[in-house]
Amino acid sequence: MTKNNIVQRFRMHVSVAPKLDMSVYVFWVDGLLIDTGPSNAQRQAAALFQQLKIDQIALTHHHEDHCGNLKYLLNQAKRPVFAHPRCAQIIKNPPKLNFLERRVWGNLEATDSVLPVDGVIETNRYCFESIETPGHSDDHLCFYEANEGWLFTGDLYVHHYIRYFIATESVAQQIQSLKALLALDFDYFYCSHSHLEALEKKLLQQKLQFFERFYGSVVGLHQKGYSERLIMKQLKMKERWPMRILSRGALSAVNMVRSVLRDEQNKKA
Repeated sequence: MTKNNIVQRFRMHVSVAPKLDMSVYVFWVDGLLIDTGPSNAQRQAAALFQQLKIDQIALTHHHEDHCGNLKYLLNQAKRPVFAHPRCAQIIKNPPKLNFLERRVWGNLEATDSVLPVDGVIETNRYCFESIETPGHSDDHLCFYEANEGWLFTGDLYVHHYIRYFIATESVAQQIQSLKALLALDFDYFYCSHSHLEALEKKLLQQKLQFFERFYGSVVGLHQKGYSERLIMKQLKMKERWPMRILSRGALSAVNMVRSVLRDEQNKKA
């Protein structure tokens, strides 16, 4: 579904297993590249970058599927790169990835070339506001062009329901971030992991409702004395054991429950 012919979207995919590909999308508009894709898709990225006129780069966050080709791209030609200040710090010394992350997306090379974004990123024709949207990661940004009604949501949406979490994610923060985005004036948004080119605003509302219901259910069951395991059973959540084991617990369904309990404890503190 194409809502304009100015924003260009490009799919980068990696083969995880026979008949199983994982995809992430990068976006280009008026010389601005939003994210660079994973290093395991570097051949695709190299061919793409040669075709595009890239004047500057914006990163939604530091995860390896979004900035794994940054070092490669900067080695070809120096360009300004903008991101959350925390992202700029992290990429100087990236964290060690677990086996599953390396196998799927590839490693993230260190670079000290990332500049903290100062509110907006301007191109020749457009002005993109950077909006802090923590929850998926502490350094997550969305980019909003108010005049055109374009919103790039990185990993804040992904889908209107979620089945597993990174260990450091926060349900409460994502609820607040989604509310902040829903207050903006736009009809469609661009997601880094959706097969649809542009998604309707109502899907962000559905994602917010999913998180609010989930948060309330977990808190209610915890107050009744339910353990993590019983909460998952009551909510019909299934653990993805291969993912949990191969990621050493970094990715799992139980992390969603733990996030709510951690958020509730932080709220009380």
